[in-house]
Amino acid sequence: MIKNIVVFFLFTVALVGAQVPRVSLPPPGPSRYYIHVVNGLSKLGLLVHCQSKDDDLEYHHLLNHGDDYQWNFKVNFWGTTLFWCKLETPDAYVSFESFWPESQHLWLRDRCKHGTVGTCIWTAKDDGIYLRNFLANVDELIHKWTYKR
Repeated sequence: MIKNIVVFFLFTVALVGAQVPRVSLPPPGPSRYYIHVVNGLSKLGLLVHCQSKDDDLEYHHLLNHGDDYQWNFKVNFWGTTLFWCKLETPDAYVSFESFWPESQHLWLRDRCKHGTVGTCIWTAKDDGIYLRNFLANVDELIHKWTYKR
């Protein structure tokens, strides 16, 4: 009798498990992100000021082509971590979010995932600010400069 109950129970569990639809969730994002701001300008130095609501990362002067300012962080418990930057040259500037939380769309995560590490590389070039897309192996123009008068 007990054997029949156990067999019936296992059969029911197998049948119910086979009929439950599987929800496909995106893979978890990296636990730590590395953000780079790179001077890719042909002539001018670059002034970089990045911050979040809680952390002002202060001003950094990237004087030479190839200079790199970087920081890293873990996304907070609530998944609301947000960083933004202002980049400035003597004749132009641009302000933009350099990292933001993504729960529905994975646009930034797809571009910044480098293996198992979250690495966002923002490069200031003569025509604007580019984000490295590791999956496509290209730099994508994301923001244009605003020219000062």
